[in-house]
Amino acid sequence: MNDGLTEHLAIAIGGYALAAAIGWWRAPERFSRMFDGLRDSSTAAFMTGLVCYFLGAFLLVLHHRMNDWLAVVVTLFAVGAAVEGLGFLIGSGAFVALAQRIGFAGSWRVWAAVYAVFGVAMIGAGLARL
Repeated sequence: MNDGLTEHLAIAIGGYALAAAIGWWRAPERFSRMFDGLRDSSTAAFMTGLVCYFLGAFLLVLHHRMNDWLAVVVTLFAVGAAVEGLGFLIGSGAFVALAQRIGFAGSWRVWAAVYAVFGVAMIGAGLARL
């Protein structure tokens, strides 16, 4: 039933990461405004938290395998999405400020490059194993 699930999720996660990296690289001011908006708008933060949490939880219901490195990465991505959602739901202002302090705002080129490399690696790994 779940033949290829890890690989297909890896490709989807990689596509997300690559698209985010390209968007971040092309318009870093847009991402900065997005973080500011999430910090300042309770509604936007709540909805973002709701979507992230349920997306992560749904992925965990579908995929919670830890039998090889790609399965572990996919499962940890799902856990990360759920935790990110909880962070937005519990305290969006503090959560966004923490993300900005870690370096998202000041070193966006580095983070965009990390996302791009991660995205390409996930797509490549998923395709190679199908």
